[in-house]
Amino acid sequence: MECEDDVKLSPLPVDVSEVTAKWLTQALQTYCEGVEITSLKLVDVIYGTATKLRVHLEYNARGNESGLPRSLIVKGGFVPEYRHLNAYIYEYEARFFEGVQPELPVRVPRAFFSATDHSNGQSIVILEDLAERDVTFCRVQSTLSYTQAAANLDAQARLHAQYWAAPALAADGKLAWLAEQDPLPDGEAGTYHWGQLKADVFAHYTQLPRGAAIPKQFHDRDWMERALLNLRWFDRLGPMTFLHGDVHLGNLYFERDGTPGFLDWQSYRRGPWAHDFTYFLVSALDIADRPKWERSLLTHYLERLAAYGVATPPSFGEAWDAYRRHLVYGLYFWLVNPVEWQAEVNNCAVVPRFAMAALDHDVFDLMG
Repeated sequence: MECEDDVKLSPLPVDVSEVTAKWLTQALQTYCEGVEITSLKLVDVIYGTATKLRVHLEYNARGNESGLPRSLIVKGGFVPEYRHLNAYIYEYEARFFEGVQPELPVRVPRAFFSATDHSNGQSIVILEDLAERDVTFCRVQSTLSYTQAAANLDAQARLHAQYWAAPALAADGKLAWLAEQDPLPDGEAGTYHWGQLKADVFAHYTQLPRGAAIPKQFHDRDWMERALLNLRWFDRLGPMTFLHGDVHLGNLYFERDGTPGFLDWQSYRRGPWAHDFTYFLVSALDIADRPKWERSLLTHYLERLAAYGVATPPSFGEAWDAYRRHLVYGLYFWLVNPVEWQAEVNNCAVVPRFAMAALDHDVFDLMG
């Protein structure tokens, strides 16, 4: 799927106008030899952390015989400032579809091409257009039912169980290159994380509508730093597993039969199970439903871990403690989310869910 150096696809396109029928033909020929695109229509350009282009295509006879979809999503860094800032996560997603995804036991979009061009910092993946299969895309404004949340946690448990303290994640394992989940990484990897904690930057976010939607005690920058560093220490106690890393509603969908699927594999990591569980549960549930369902859903997740082969899953007490501690991660990153990545209406919807959970679970005292 990934283009080799000798394939005439370098440099990868960095502007929307460069995604032509000729280039897409070359890209798809790495998946299906002999295919040719006879016409291309750019239907939609969706901006976000990465840019997604929806293209409608007509093929030659070989393409028609192969069953290639008429609508595809071309995803990459087509906004210059984001491409340079986020080059590593675009490359991470390309690497995911090339070598990681085939082994995962969860639903993801089908990929037809993935490549990275280090000469211009671009990475591109070409994916099926899930809208053509009439899946239901989740949105942060529409919280989940208990049944939907339980289905997602079942899928998470299956994924986490497959890699629970797995040799593949060890220093000499085949996935040793995976980044570690870390709320405040050292060095260049932590540029964004620490940058949002700069006093003036942090204060800016607390003055936005999202800041007015949460208790003022969470406007305390110094407390937030201490809490994140405490979480960093706690996370290193293990056990480690494979994480999606960004399990919020904007990155989730459901098949027509109710099976959950996962989008945006730009932040997968090795780290503690509670990161995915907590980030998902609190962001996905209505503020009124979360306190009624959280204990039952945590029990459900732990039971599914055991069912999928984890010999000694955490006790409920251990898991409850980890869940409480991980609330600070979602609270921080939804508070300081750039509007270029998530519209303010989305930030205003989600950060109060974490703030209310943090209040309910005394996170200010627990983590400060």
